[in-house]
Amino acid sequence: MKSDYVLAGTLGGIRRGIEKETLRTTKNGTFAPTPHPKSLGAALTHPFITTDFAEAQLELITPAFTDKLQMFEHLASLHHFVATELPKSEMLWAGSLPPVLPNDDDITIAQYGTSNAAQMKMKYRQGLANRYGKRMQTISGIHYNFSFPEHFWQHVHAQENSELALSDFISEKYFHMIRNVIRHGWIVPFLFGASPAADKSYVEGREHNLEPMGDDTFYLPWATSLRLSNLGYTNSEQSNYPLNYDSKMTYLKGVSDLLAMTSDKYRLLDDNQQLNASVLQLENELYSSVRPKVVSADLRPLDAMCQQGVEYVELRTVDNNPYLPLGINEMQSHFLDLFLTHCALSPSPSLTPEELAIVQQRVELVATMGRKPDLLLPTLEGEQRLADMGLTLLASMTDVATLFDTAFNTQAYSLSVSLERQKFADTSLTPSAMLLADMRANGLGYRDLVQRLSDGHMQTHAAYLISDAMHAELHQWVAKSIDEQDALEGTQDVPFDAFLRRKTAMTCDC
Repeated sequence: MKSDYVLAGTLGGIRRGIEKETLRTTKNGTFAPTPHPKSLGAALTHPFITTDFAEAQLELITPAFTDKLQMFEHLASLHHFVATELPKSEMLWAGSLPPVLPNDDDITIAQYGTSNAAQMKMKYRQGLANRYGKRMQTISGIHYNFSFPEHFWQHVHAQENSELALSDFISEKYFHMIRNVIRHGWIVPFLFGASPAADKSYVEGREHNLEPMGDDTFYLPWATSLRLSNLGYTNSEQSNYPLNYDSKMTYLKGVSDLLAMTSDKYRLLDDNQQLNASVLQLENELYSSVRPKVVSADLRPLDAMCQQGVEYVELRTVDNNPYLPLGINEMQSHFLDLFLTHCALSPSPSLTPEELAIVQQRVELVATMGRKPDLLLPTLEGEQRLADMGLTLLASMTDVATLFDTAFNTQAYSLSVSLERQKFADTSLTPSAMLLADMRANGLGYRDLVQRLSDGHMQTHAAYLISDAMHAELHQWVAKSIDEQDALEGTQDVPFDAFLRRKTAMTCDC
């Protein structure tokens, strides 16, 4: 009991941050053809407001906060600032799957200027476009960044009598967590998946098994998250080379091999169409449900992790919930905190190739059929009912919920588990079921429903009371980011090819 009390006392130091991708659209629910607004600053150098793949695809980024309320206030302030700076003819798309898409030629890759850093980002995105197509890249979602404070790890290190140096222990425990997130991560799209349908323009010209709903929508009746299915954000080439998550070094070795390995498929592309012909152009191209991360301005990510270890994890399976103005809310964040902490503290055996294959099957089933009554999911022990697996997992999280309730003097964490438990008894409570029910009840297609929800959220964003200090800070960042981009473009010291070689060189022996 004393040990639990000490552990609970460390949880206040947990840091969380959110990266939210969202598309700029017209009021008619079509892809915005306009450049990234200058009133938002320079996407290359702004720390909070940037673009992802496309010029019309915004990414709103919060710093990492120990105070969850501050994180959501920062995210709401970013939405307010963007909403009030956009042209009146535009809005932020509330769904993960895109609105009406134009032809690929009319989807402009994000533009960052003329500096070497800008050219590298744009050439990388050109490679993504040529490898996977532009439509897939317009899918948006939420990345939930999470880290424990050092004194949490010190306590666990002492409890386990580990002989590893603390820095090495922390990295290994993050991979311990990651293995369990991969293993149990199907629960996130089941509970929070919000992309059971797509506009017909997204699947135009593609083979698919979706069913029509009206004239402009395709869907699957039991789907939770088409975004996470084989029709969503996937990479079949990478799936041929599953990574080993047993340790930091086995992971780095796997990623470095993919960065160095020439792909027979991608070698057919012209050098001007991608950064290189490797399976991965850069580390960021790795498509995974969760990533180990480290912050470093000077080193490439692989070298930084090799030298500094893992600093936090990035959960990448959270759909934008079209019913929520920010796409996510505090109660969902409570549950994600519990899930990630449970994954860190519960046993985590190695992920064998056999289990990884089963995990992939499981996620695909949940993404496309997750709400089907009595759905069976594959496990190493044979098929089990999804509901039984989910309720067992939630039951194992109750002790962690008690720790969090104690740490923050609340009942909200236990309540978050209770609320999610109800979805296994009544799947109509899931966001995916709610979307399909609303579409049917109101005779609306995917575009029309999300457009209506997006319009309402824009009014919420505009009315949000941003603090004077934050308002001034965001305006300052607009000017500062533009100045920083101008400075980069005025100090080109080496040719682009030399810059690229320097940026992609790997110095760490993995």
